[in-house]
Amino acid sequence: MKYLFSVLFTTSLFILINCNSANALEEIPLSMYTSLNQQLAINNERYGVVGQSVLILKNHQILYRGLHGVANIELNVDITEKHIFPSYSITKLLTSVLMMQQVEKGSVDLKNSIRTYLPYLPKQWQSVTVEHLLSHTSGIPRYFDIAMKNGIFLPTKKEVFLSLIDEPEHFEIGTKNSYNNTNFLLLSAIIEAKTGNTYQALVAEEIINPLGLKNTGHTSAKDIINNHVTSYRGVNGKIRKNMNIDWPEYTFSHSALYSTPEDLATFMTALVTGKFVSQKTLKQLWQPMKLADGKKGRYAFGFEYDFEDGYYHFGHDGGNHVKLRHYFNPKDSTDNYTLVYATNGNAYDVWTDVLADSLMAIVDPDKFEMAAIKEQFLSNILEKNDKGLIEVYKAVSNIFDGDEALIERFLLYRAYAIRYGSGAESSIPAFEFLTTKFPNSPNARESLADIWSEIGNKKKAIENYRLVLKISPKSRRAKEQIEKLEGTVQK
Repeated sequence: MKYLFSVLFTTSLFILINCNSANALEEIPLSMYTSLNQQLAINNERYGVVGQSVLILKNHQILYRGLHGVANIELNVDITEKHIFPSYSITKLLTSVLMMQQVEKGSVDLKNSIRTYLPYLPKQWQSVTVEHLLSHTSGIPRYFDIAMKNGIFLPTKKEVFLSLIDEPEHFEIGTKNSYNNTNFLLLSAIIEAKTGNTYQALVAEEIINPLGLKNTGHTSAKDIINNHVTSYRGVNGKIRKNMNIDWPEYTFSHSALYSTPEDLATFMTALVTGKFVSQKTLKQLWQPMKLADGKKGRYAFGFEYDFEDGYYHFGHDGGNHVKLRHYFNPKDSTDNYTLVYATNGNAYDVWTDVLADSLMAIVDPDKFEMAAIKEQFLSNILEKNDKGLIEVYKAVSNIFDGDEALIERFLLYRAYAIRYGSGAESSIPAFEFLTTKFPNSPNARESLADIWSEIGNKKKAIENYRLVLKISPKSRRAKEQIEKLEGTVQK
């Protein structure tokens, strides 16, 4: 696959690109532009990303627009700025914005039971509040899993909710975050009940039409959308066409969105600049709900939430194909970035966080230090750069002030990032490096054993599970895995 880019030279080496999201253009050194383009090619090579369409804004001005790969493998159609991408669950952010408006108007109270607004809901959901839905802490059953298992969607939202009466709760309310499409189906039902309007009509009236989003909407598998890319998925490193789900309209609050980087960036810019709700309201609502143990949750009013390198991150993933994220410095309102990284699939299951970090590490490695270190770790493992790996380890140790628990967790997450991004076999060196740094960690050793087992090396897997037992003799799982593998070996 080849990259597609154009550079317009001026005496100041400005790169000029048009975009609906901003009226001005940001200076960018030619070297940075070249490096960003090269990174798209690297991501294609490492992770088998089929097509990539990327837009980065700095303080709402265009910093970078990049394209790489193809919209359709079979027809060898190059990606262009006109292409539209399935954006899946990013539609949840549209639902969150509609709910923000209701909260700002005083029509919905986040602390109220969801049965206040939908009295027909099961009585056992009385303790579930609107806030629990937005933070994915409700614990209510996951309707989508049942629909996929049965191969059928029920006709209406109400029928979906009532069908869950006898289903067991997913987990104890408020104790953890667990991503659940039922939450957003309920949110849309509440919004419709309070407004007397359909979800689709509200999205059009409040978001799409006011912003002039010409390439954003919802679609089922039966619809044909001009310039829509073909979606792919990875099966053990092999690229296959994605399964197209014939989404019923009532699911559009949590799925089936399509859009472009320009439209998604326009949406995010409108939100953070006060076009939907006031910035005061946004600041109040963009707070993670605390879990029962007092820890901050991973979601803030339905948005993925994080704080790293002095920046808050707010956004969402779309089907593990698209990342929409806004970064802002709470100490400087002019220090903010918006990133849209749209793809149409990859050979494995690379995390969109990995793709986002790979570019922000180039945009400003000093500001986005953790993104740079994460990318360096992945690069050093995949390129077998042992010297570079040691330097990264020293940097990580310094950042976490020698806190072994945090260092181990960082290395473990990066190892799994490689496992999902480039395949289990590619991740072996990362898990082995982890065990050399934490030889007495049963978690590190068991993770390595699991990977050996996954790739079919029973001898190595058993050897490492036995090492787990030396560290932690009471490990039931290690014993079970050894028995299972030895039984397989004997057969």
